[in-house]
Amino acid sequence: MKQTAVEWLLQRFESGDMYNVEDAQFIKHQAKEMEKQQIIESYRDGRSDQQSERQSRFYNRMAEQYYNETYNKN
Repeated sequence: MKQTAVEWLLQRFESGDMYNVEDAQFIKHQAKEMEKQQIIESYRDGRSDQQSERQSRFYNRMAEQYYNETYNKN
């Protein structure tokens, strides 16, 4: 089973990988990017099963749009 972004982040905390603010910010950015990819993949996989290459590209774009509209509110 794939490691979630939260599990990965907790592992970084527990291992003491964050020595300073820059390390913490870098790890935070990596965790957020990992979470984004997991959300996009889940959305795409939930919307399609047996699909053509054209449909796959469409669902990839829709998944990215879904993520941006739902989670990318900075």
